[in-house]
Amino acid sequence: MPQLITVGNTMYRINIRENRLEFSKTNGILWVKLTSMGPRYGRLKDLLWFHSKLFALTDTGLWYSMNGGADWGLCGSGKVVESLVALQDGGKYLYGMSADGHFWFSINEGACWALKG
Repeated sequence: MPQLITVGNTMYRINIRENRLEFSKTNGILWVKLTSMGPRYGRLKDLLWFHSKLFALTDTGLWYSMNGGADWGLCGSGKVVESLVALQDGGKYLYGMSADGHFWFSINEGACWALKG
């Protein structure tokens, strides 16, 4: 479960203690809270950069940002998404693993999920 990713010259991390998303443009010396990712988004579980979007997996859904975390949209919710604990870039597909060990994939960037096997 990546809780720290780098996209270009920006690092993003999940601050577990505060349950918030933060970014750094100083190689981790100074961290700034992303104010747009507030408590209503739920508990943060995973981060992923996929197809030019920043994805944040929470216990309320899968959220995406196309502008570095300034604004967020919901791209997936429901029992499958709520059960996911990790995301993975599969090239063409977005992969997810649920807490019960099932492996899921999405062909539409997290809107719908199917069991992989």
